[in-house]
Amino acid sequence: MRFLATALAATLFGLLAIGAAEAQDTLLSRMVHSQRGRLRLVVLNGRICLKWTRLIQISSTSGGSNNTKESFQITNQNGRLNLSYSKSSDDELVNVVVSGLNDAVSINRRPRGKSNVVPVEYRQDPRNDLILLSVGEGADRQTYRAKDLWQLLLVRREECETHLYPLLEMVRQDWKIAETVVDVEDKLMHGISEEIVQRRARWASLVEQLGDDSFAKREAADRALRAEGAAAVGFLRRLDLDRLDAEQRFRVRRILDAVVEEDGEDTPEEIAQRLAGEPDVWLALLARPELETRKTAAKQLSILLGESIDVDPNADPDSQKEQRDRLQKIIGNL
Repeated sequence: MRFLATALAATLFGLLAIGAAEAQDTLLSRMVHSQRGRLRLVVLNGRICLKWTRLIQISSTSGGSNNTKESFQITNQNGRLNLSYSKSSDDELVNVVVSGLNDAVSINRRPRGKSNVVPVEYRQDPRNDLILLSVGEGADRQTYRAKDLWQLLLVRREECETHLYPLLEMVRQDWKIAETVVDVEDKLMHGISEEIVQRRARWASLVEQLGDDSFAKREAADRALRAEGAAAVGFLRRLDLDRLDAEQRFRVRRILDAVVEEDGEDTPEEIAQRLAGEPDVWLALLARPELETRKTAAKQLSILLGESIDVDPNADPDSQKEQRDRLQKIIGNL
């Protein structure tokens, strides 16, 4: 069964890579590659971030067939870098804006003239923990929300394969996003999630201890959470800080600042650890065509919800959808 899952994953990635091949060769991806010693675009804690080792300023333009024009610019404003890129052709207009402060990101594609290009917009706002992907326009516009990029890619797999992957490949040509997603799903399917419920309970207990009257206990909890590393970052970021006291809020923010490495990047193991505790992820996996995937998803949802759930992975497609719709309402009320 594991061989079959690996084979399917390899096939999926191969198809994605073929579809994205044309989109990879852009002025933006070439410039990011050439400046990799001084700046990097990474996905860290599920968000696209601009990291740099030197403050630089660059401006470049190019032209090609189909009246294609590209422009790339990096500016240094008061000690932060801002990256902007645009590409225009007869059919479309693409814009990418990344701020080096608080991971503000906007990536969008719009049609030009009578083109059939579907409008797409990806947004990260540092004032909002949600990732937004909008597809279409007018009455047909659909907006999908997720807590981070990886969750979006797993939960909205078809929409992302069609609309988001090509844009991400334009940003960084060696960005193996599709391959990472396949690896994460494989790890979720093969045991990495078994311990997540116990670990989340431990993290919650340690957060509670951060507000203990005893300084020694607060320090011990602080050290223990730091020792958990990136695996606990997603849990800490999703805490409702309004429910914590001032000491807890201060320590949680300080732990997050310390744990996140400036030059780090999400690994499949870290991503799987974070997503294993998200019911929305397992609900999406419950809709996969592979029976074993649906069985595993049903089991994990039962564990996360703390009760037996009315799901039959062997049911006909219509019944399965009804079951998922009922679960969606339960998960939405958590």
